[in-house]
Amino acid sequence: MSENIEQHAEGAARSFVELVRALQERGIEYPLEAYHIHSYLTRCAGEMRTAIELIETSVQQLQDKGLLRSDSRGEPLDEVLDRFTESSDAAKDLAGALHGRLSTAHSAIGYVAYKDEPGEQESVTGS
Repeated sequence: MSENIEQHAEGAARSFVELVRALQERGIEYPLEAYHIHSYLTRCAGEMRTAIELIETSVQQLQDKGLLRSDSRGEPLDEVLDRFTESSDAAKDLAGALHGRLSTAHSAIGYVAYKDEPGEQESVTGS
């Protein structure tokens, strides 16, 4: 089961890297593409907070069962878990903020349309 979860996480990371690479190489041709990509990124950011919470819960359950210990570096387990919890809480806050900002951008890009007439922009701006 854990291999399956790790494979999903790795696949998500690889897909995101491929998205960034495609955007760098090809860019966006139509505003609707940007709208859809923002939609997917917004969904991901929304799920990120939940994923972090699920990881925290799993680590806490392992700790409650007495299955965790510090590794060979010798740092006390309580300190490691405190740092993990503090960082996870910060990550959840950032994920929530990212979701909010992406939602705003997604809504805004929905009002952008593709310009059909090459000379239309010049007449609108007075150039």
